[in-house]
Amino acid sequence: MFKYLTIILLSISLIACSEKAPSSEKLDRDLLMKLVFPSWKKQKEPQIQALDLDEREGEIPESLVATAEGKEPSGYLFEISAEQLIRLNEHRAVLITSGKPVNQQDEPVALHTTAGLLSAFWFKQTEGRWYADGQQTQVDWVGTIGSIGKSKVVKLSQSQFALGLESGDCYSGQCFADLMLYELGNDKVKSILKHWLRIEADTLGARGDCEQIFKQAPNKVIRHHYAESEQSSFDCAAVKGDWQIKAGGKNPGDLLIRFSGFIEKQNTVEDIAAERDGDEATIVVDSTLLPVKQQQLFRYQQGEYRLISGKNPTPEF
Repeated sequence: MFKYLTIILLSISLIACSEKAPSSEKLDRDLLMKLVFPSWKKQKEPQIQALDLDEREGEIPESLVATAEGKEPSGYLFEISAEQLIRLNEHRAVLITSGKPVNQQDEPVALHTTAGLLSAFWFKQTEGRWYADGQQTQVDWVGTIGSIGKSKVVKLSQSQFALGLESGDCYSGQCFADLMLYELGNDKVKSILKHWLRIEADTLGARGDCEQIFKQAPNKVIRHHYAESEQSSFDCAAVKGDWQIKAGGKNPGDLLIRFSGFIEKQNTVEDIAAERDGDEATIVVDSTLLPVKQQQLFRYQQGEYRLISGKNPTPEF
C-alpha cells in the first residue's frame, strides 16, 4: 500500500512540475529569447521566427508574410534579432528585439521604404528564476531596409531607462541619420519624441569635389570655375550631432544634441557664355566653407521631449 501511495505522490509531483511555466535561472539574452521563441538557437545570427502582432498597438502592414494556416506558433514571419536586455529593477527586466520582414522565400525584405519592427518582452524574477511576464510586439515601425538601426540604452533618470535608435539611409549621394527615443517602462515602451530628430546629414556623394572643398580654409571665400555640366545645385555639407540625456534626478533629464561639421555656401558670381559652338558655358562661383557648432536642448514635459532652445543645422534634402 505504501509503495503505491509513493508512486501516486511522485506522479502528481512530476505532473505539477511539467505544468510549471518555462523559466530561466539566469538573466541571459539567449535563454530569455528561448522563453519567447521556443525554437530559438544560441547563435549570433538573426533567426526567422513567427511573431503574433498586437493589432491594438498599430496597423499591421499588408505586405507581411503570415505563417501557414494551422501551423504553430502562428503569426507573421520576421528575421528576429535580440537587441538589448535591460534590468529595470531587482525583479524586472525587458528584452528589446528587432524584426526584419521576410518574403515568401524567407529572405529579408530590403526595400528603402521598408521599416523594421521594434518589440519588447518583459520578465519577472520569482524565487530565483526569470519568467516571461508580458509583451508589446508592435511598439513601433522605424528605420529603413527592414532595420531599426543602431540601438543604445541610456539612463532617463535615477530609476528610469530610455532606448535610443539611430537609423538612416542614402539617396542620390545624400545620406542622413535620425534619432528616435523610447521610455522603457515596467510594462510598456512608449515614444518620447513627437517625431524623429535628424542628427546627421551629408551630401558628400552628390558632388565629386566635396573632398577638395572641405580642404578650404574655413570662412574664407574661394573662387571656383565650373563647366556648366559640372556645376551642381548641392552645397557640400557634413554635419553630425552627438546626443545625451542629463540623467541624475528623480525626473527625466534634459536631452542635449551637440552638432558639429561644415556646410559650404555657394554664390554664383558670373555665367560666362561659351566662345564657340559646342563649348560649354563657364560658371564662376564663390565658395565659403562655414564651420558648424550648434546645439539643441529638449526638456521632458507632459510625457515627451519638447524643444526649449536651439536650431537643427543639418542640411535639408
